[in-house]
Amino acid sequence: MRKKIMAILLTLTMAGILFAGCGGSKNEVQEDASSEVGQESAITAESEVKESSAAGGNKEAVTLTMWVWDDAQVPATQAMVDEFHEMHPNINIEITSIAGVQDYNTKMQTVIGTKDAPSVFWINFNLAKEYIPMGFVQDLTEYINKDSEFDITKLNAGITDAYTVDGKIYGIAKDTDGFAVFYNKSLFDAAGVKYPENEWTVEEFAQTAKELTGDGVVGWSNTTSDRAYYNFMYSYGGSPYTEDGSAANVNSKGSVEAMQVLLDLMNNGYAYTRAEMDEMSPSVAFESNLAAMTIDGSWMVSEYSTALGDNLGIVEVPGGPNGKASTGHGIAYATTTSNPHMEETWLFLSYLGSDAAQEKQVEVVIPAANDCASTWEAVYPNLNLTAFVKALGYNKPYLSDKNATASRSAFQEYLANMQSGMYTDAQEAMDAAQEAMNAAINQ
Repeated sequence: MRKKIMAILLTLTMAGILFAGCGGSKNEVQEDASSEVGQESAITAESEVKESSAAGGNKEAVTLTMWVWDDAQVPATQAMVDEFHEMHPNINIEITSIAGVQDYNTKMQTVIGTKDAPSVFWINFNLAKEYIPMGFVQDLTEYINKDSEFDITKLNAGITDAYTVDGKIYGIAKDTDGFAVFYNKSLFDAAGVKYPENEWTVEEFAQTAKELTGDGVVGWSNTTSDRAYYNFMYSYGGSPYTEDGSAANVNSKGSVEAMQVLLDLMNNGYAYTRAEMDEMSPSVAFESNLAAMTIDGSWMVSEYSTALGDNLGIVEVPGGPNGKASTGHGIAYATTTSNPHMEETWLFLSYLGSDAAQEKQVEVVIPAANDCASTWEAVYPNLNLTAFVKALGYNKPYLSDKNATASRSAFQEYLANMQSGMYTDAQEAMDAAQEAMNAAINQ
């Protein structure tokens, strides 16, 4: 049986995604394939085990392990662990941070379904699509229903639904996210270009990128994130997959039209090519005043605000013939079916879903707790964070119904090929991507 499990796991491709994405830093740690390799670090709550009436007396000490993939979120996670430990002194939590979802998934594949699996771990849409059908993720429905003090409806319904299969809930929503355009006010001023407004079009975005390009500055940093490209597809009436998720849809008329607009930006020098992004990541280019605009997720607000200060502007994504779109995502907390400490683990999971825990992450991500979104906005009063909150209202899906990781990886490969100039036009690139994605879905 163990050999069969490992054989199945070895067929998984790297879940190079988000959120994040939510999750932050330069590697789009929420879930993008561009996630950088990070250094693993372990952080253990230092409080000693002691007697506590709130924890039900002098209980036997239990140590739970917790895996995350974003070093930037470790301080907030540690704050949650510390508060929980004060409430339950007999339960210790050891945090392991594996910076980069690719490395995270590689390590997870070696332990999930075994006694060495983490007690609590972050899971994203891609990983859920892979691990839940295999029976490795614990169904939490019974625990949720029995806990009269826990109210799942206080968490973002869309994120909860993403981790619900056949009416069973497998994850406690951690955060949610949306996309927007970040721009450098000083570079706009230097080029004499007016700041963009929330109600702008893709054509205006392209024209703005053209006007900003020059004197060592590129208008748009471009991105390796497939999700950002999916946003444009939806805005032109296309989509990455058919409505039921059973087949790819990237070579449909609307999808190709959107991709051609973005390919033209690269071909004309108004956006970085793949080779240029390989030399310098889009986020670094933006933070270094070399790119005037970048399209990114809400998890990057903290980093960009620190880098640009008062020169940072934020505006909603541009709209196409079919309006605006933002491929929404959100991480959840989960546990495995091999967990020997479910009683203690549920206590921790239920705490992680509380407002008290969720509000501790407001400086890095949008909490999934419905009452905490306004708290997140208040952290950056001088920025247009409403752009992200509005994006939650036009979120779109972006995964296939089965073999989601493999089919998404196929698109990412052909997106990179298109960005590298391997195709004469977007139609040729998307025809090739369509064939590869469908092969992955049906493998």
